[in-house]
Amino acid sequence: MYFSGLVTHLRSILLSQALSVVFQPIFDLEQREVLGYETLMRGPADSPLHTPEQLLRVARDAGLGIELERLAAGLAIDAFVEGQLPGRLFINFGEAMIIDLAEGDALDRLLDKAGLAPGRMVVECMGAAAQAERLDAALVRLAERACGLAFDTPVPNLRDGAFLKIAASRIGRIHADPDRRQGLDALLAQGARQGGRSIAEGVEDARDLALLHQLGCQCAQGFLLGRPSAEPVRQLSRSVAGVLATTRPGLA
Repeated sequence: MYFSGLVTHLRSILLSQALSVVFQPIFDLEQREVLGYETLMRGPADSPLHTPEQLLRVARDAGLGIELERLAAGLAIDAFVEGQLPGRLFINFGEAMIIDLAEGDALDRLLDKAGLAPGRMVVECMGAAAQAERLDAALVRLAERACGLAFDTPVPNLRDGAFLKIAASRIGRIHADPDRRQGLDALLAQGARQGGRSIAEGVEDARDLALLHQLGCQCAQGFLLGRPSAEPVRQLSRSVAGVLATTRPGLA
């Protein structure tokens, strides 16, 4: 399907609100309980715009990025509240959408409709910024509204309590790679010095989870802990809880 056809298809998805959302649990490794859930959008199952990556690429190229993200966020917030999911809702927003949330009334409209308190939403800000100063100002305003913030790199002068999300590419098979383990240890230490809490993404191996716990990583998500689902798990499996029970931070 050519780009023009994909854009027409995307407009149809937006008009009919033919998106669905799923949630992946994020667990606090020390408390061994749900910290919250990251939401992921899905297009129609038989569509060339099924994955978040496909949807966002076409939407942003067509100038429809904010419209898509606003729809997905609204659906996620509604489903999160209706499902009475515990903890906080993590939503990955693009730069333009973060600025839109902070500068207008979009945040109020999203949260008020479902009755979700700002403090239960965490805005994930990932990747390089084209409008760095404007984005920084927007993030400050969101933090002042009590929204949580998450980043993929340590950010200086960050408020205590922000989250550092560590990409799956840094996590996979880290138990077998001393050099990558050393790099991760340094990253975790830097994030801790700046007042952040770390979340390891893409955890699929119990040996990686054990090492992450020993290195002091506070939180984690990944297939080992729970797959994305419309009805996600709310507690750790016995096997994962057993891994955490037999490891302690600082013993790596």
